[in-house]
Amino acid sequence: MKKYIFLHLFLFVATATFAQKKVTRHTVSGTIKDARNGEVLIGVNVFIEELKTGVATNSYGFYALSVPPGKYKLSISYLGYVTQHKEIDLVDTDQKVNTELLEDKTELKEVVISTDKADARNVEQNKMSVVKVDIKEVKKIPLLLGEVDIIKAVQLLPGVQAAGDGSSNLIVRGGNIDHNLVLLDEAVVYNPSHVLGFFSTFNGDAIKDFEIYKGGIPAQYGGRLASVLDVRMKDGNSKNYNVSGGIGVLSSRLTVEGPLIKDKSSFMVSGRRSYFDIFFPFSNQLDGVSAYFGDLNVKLNYTISDKDKLFLSTYYGRDKLGFGGVFGFGWGNLTTTARWNHIFSNRLFINTSLVYSRYDYDLDFNIAKNLNFRRSNFINDANIKVDGSYFISPKSSLKFGTKQTYFIFEPGRRVPITSESIVSAATLPQKKAFEQAYYVSHILKIGSRATVEYGGRISVFSNIGDGRSINYIGGNPTIIDNGFIKEAPKDTNNKYTNYSSGEVYNTFVGFEPRFNLTYLLDASSSVKLSYNRMFQYMHLIQNISASTGQEFWTPSDKYIKPQMADQVAAGYFKNFNNNIIEASVEVYYKQIKNTVEIRDAADLQFNEATEAQVVSGQGRAYGVEFFVRKQRGTTTGWVGYTLAKSERQADNVNNGEWYAFRFDRRHYLTVVVNQELSKRVSFGGSFIYATGEAFTIASQRYSLFEGNEVSIDYSKRNGARFPAYHRLDLSLTINQKKTEANPLWLLKKRPYEGSWVFSLYNAYGRKNAYTITYKNNDQGVPTAYKSYLFTFVPAVTYNFKF
Repeated sequence: MKKYIFLHLFLFVATATFAQKKVTRHTVSGTIKDARNGEVLIGVNVFIEELKTGVATNSYGFYALSVPPGKYKLSISYLGYVTQHKEIDLVDTDQKVNTELLEDKTELKEVVISTDKADARNVEQNKMSVVKVDIKEVKKIPLLLGEVDIIKAVQLLPGVQAAGDGSSNLIVRGGNIDHNLVLLDEAVVYNPSHVLGFFSTFNGDAIKDFEIYKGGIPAQYGGRLASVLDVRMKDGNSKNYNVSGGIGVLSSRLTVEGPLIKDKSSFMVSGRRSYFDIFFPFSNQLDGVSAYFGDLNVKLNYTISDKDKLFLSTYYGRDKLGFGGVFGFGWGNLTTTARWNHIFSNRLFINTSLVYSRYDYDLDFNIAKNLNFRRSNFINDANIKVDGSYFISPKSSLKFGTKQTYFIFEPGRRVPITSESIVSAATLPQKKAFEQAYYVSHILKIGSRATVEYGGRISVFSNIGDGRSINYIGGNPTIIDNGFIKEAPKDTNNKYTNYSSGEVYNTFVGFEPRFNLTYLLDASSSVKLSYNRMFQYMHLIQNISASTGQEFWTPSDKYIKPQMADQVAAGYFKNFNNNIIEASVEVYYKQIKNTVEIRDAADLQFNEATEAQVVSGQGRAYGVEFFVRKQRGTTTGWVGYTLAKSERQADNVNNGEWYAFRFDRRHYLTVVVNQELSKRVSFGGSFIYATGEAFTIASQRYSLFEGNEVSIDYSKRNGARFPAYHRLDLSLTINQKKTEANPLWLLKKRPYEGSWVFSLYNAYGRKNAYTITYKNNDQGVPTAYKSYLFTFVPAVTYNFKF
């Protein structure tokens, strides 16, 4: 039955679209680029003043407006760039208007105020629960060790938090860390962190644009419950050659970009490498420890014609951490995307992509020559996707597409490191799956005030052979024994069900409706409403803390059901001072079904029976988010505050009662400020205050039969709280012009730009709790000990650009 819903939806959209009164229309279309480097600009507002209607450029800088015949004035505006006005003639024919925008060098002056309609985009655009931060602003935010990090910047937004001090993992509106879809040029990044989560995989010098969706998620996205972080690499400067980079205390980076064929083809290569492990020998505690990360971004593009453009991008990142050659682990991401943009007509734009992603993790034990092994796991996905946009009229457009993905999951492989090792080689059976997705959405402007986007996504997930599943007595992988969840006994007479290559042995179908509505109250305020349903067919299984990479992904199957989330949100958006100050308040409610919870005493060490180590539960999250932002002038920044609650429930866990989610934080306040003291000097600061994380506290200790062994009994799950978390970060940036740029201003003048960035993380040295453990004190009494990662951490970075 469900498979016909999508067909009915499509027919409804088609009927609503083509039943409109047919009129003669002509189309103005084109691509908007940055005049300085030729990069396409995303989200530029293109507006026809006489008709009071407009559109924003898509992810590839393309726009199209179909309007009645006539002569019009076209306004093209984008924050931080000089607005352009062009006369267009659509009396008898279509017109192509490609434009290059110049940066607005005077926008820092408070007196420069643009009254263009585009400045109210946060009020007018039919998006909510979406935040976009300019990469230039991210570079001004003081962050850990002075690294430019878009994920750390995102964690300063309302509704988003870090999964621990210094972590790059995201917790969004009560979701888990695996509930976030992280994309780099359309490829999934399964672990977006370096160095136990203290750095993210994203090199700020290689990134052009990013946007995070916390709700109201468009139909083209799917596969995760909580959020979408969509990151785009730079295409490469198509006009001039540039070399830029930075030398920091613990890592350095270098980027080279330029034209292969001017204004037709360009490239970008950007790399980073840490070197903090060279300082370890100077510390007795870290002697023998080795640790490093490195990553590389590469992108090429080629313009075949006005209607065709090709892109090829790849990312490779790797982490290694070792302890005296005895123990070590590492992980890495690899992504590759090949894209073809084709303009079929002035109204129809199609993007076709071939995408590959891989994430792998390995763990080494090397106790002796005859006792050692390496254990590894990985996930591969390869997909082809087609995304289309059809611009019917200024008030009506369609988005549609499909994605076909093939997955390979290898949960574990073990090999001896040396031939003398007594540990034998072994491999857990691979799991394979195929996912299909089809979507369509219709954007419709109703009158002069209302805009609605409605549509849906059909997802079909199938387990395929070759492979096998375990058979359990009673048909369930877990049983209840004396109130405890335990692994069910296997059917010894028929232990496995085997599946042949290509055999489809289990299928899930999900219908995911999406809806967004914006209603303008006046020129500076609006109310918005959104609803989305999301399905997630793969799950992150972790055997220790979230940031280490010691984890593996497993698909939904006959035992582990897909997770599903429904979220509804409503908001009020208001601009002040001629759109210089943006403000919003949003309320949301989210319900999650089939959450995957690790059961007590789970055995996840090289165990094929993953389904017997988890239990199914449910979750709910609700809250209100306040956001005030100023993006222009000498003082910029934002204030965000979230009041929220997030809970979980699972049978036979916490007596079946609802309990606080580990990352439930009732209050979350962030303040980000950047002050331009002069053309050369700027000051930045950020502050976070958050309710402490939830954890399960020990309630009593006891010994049996007057024995010496003391046991600890725990209270309700996540019934206690860490102390409140708060932190102040500061930075000072000193820019150098080409005529004076040289390290320390002591050497000969050099023909390049430079800047010194001095930062202080956790400026007042707050000892924020990272973990709480129980150990026996000197008297043998179990005692709680709080550990923390950082007090104040100073850093200095020198940036340069040729």
